[in-house]
Amino acid sequence: MSGQSNWVIPAITAMASLLGAVVGAVATYWRSKKAHERESKRQESERADENERRQSTLLREAAIRFVTTMTDLSVASVGLTQISHEWGDVADKLASARTEQELVDVAKQLDSTTEPGIGQLNILFRLVRNTGLFEEDVKKAMSLLTELRLIAPGDVADSAQRLIYTGFAHELAVAMAPNLRHHTIEDFNREINDFVNRVRRHMNVEPHTFNVIDEQGLEELLSFPAAGR
Repeated sequence: MSGQSNWVIPAITAMASLLGAVVGAVATYWRSKKAHERESKRQESERADENERRQSTLLREAAIRFVTTMTDLSVASVGLTQISHEWGDVADKLASARTEQELVDVAKQLDSTTEPGIGQLNILFRLVRNTGLFEEDVKKAMSLLTELRLIAPGDVADSAQRLIYTGFAHELAVAMAPNLRHHTIEDFNREINDFVNRVRRHMNVEPHTFNVIDEQGLEELLSFPAAGR
C-alpha cells in the first residue's frame, strides 16, 4: 500500500502542475488575443479617422476652388458687355423682352433655329454660347464639377451642377436681361448656400446662411451719405 502511495502522490502533483500550466497558457493566450483585438480596433479606428480627415480635406479644397470659380466670372461679364455692343439694337430688344415669345422673336435675328419652350435664360445662354464667350469658363466649371463627382457625395455634386447653371444665368441677366436680375440673384444665393452647407454637413460643421450677392447691402452702401456731409 505504501508502495502505491509512493507513485500516486507524485502523479497527482504532476497532473496538477500540468493542469496549472495548461490553464496559465490558455489564460495568457486569451489575454494576448484580447490585447491584439483591442490594438487592431484602435489601428482600424485611427485609419478610419485619417481617411475621413483626408476625404474632408479633399472635399474642402475642391469646394473652395469651385466656389471661387463660380463667384469670379468677371471675364464673362466683360465679354457680355462687348457682345451687347456688337449686337446693337438686337441686344437692347433682347434686354427689353418681357415674355419668352418676345425673346424668341428677337433671338431669331441671331439664330433662326431658336424656338420657344426652353425658358428665357436658356435662350440667352444658347445665343451667347454660340459666340464662344463662355467656352473657357464652362470648361473650368465642368472640370471642377468632374473633380467633385469623383470625391464628393452625390448630393454635393448635384448641388454644384445647379450652382453652375444659376451662376451663368445671373451673369446673363446682369448684362442682357435686367428684368430677370433680381430673380437670378435670389437663385444664385440660394444655390450657393445649398452647396456650401451640404459640404459643411459632410465635414460635420454647423450650417451657415449668407449672401454672396447682397443687393440690398450694396444699395445701402451706395446710398449711405459720405462722412462730413
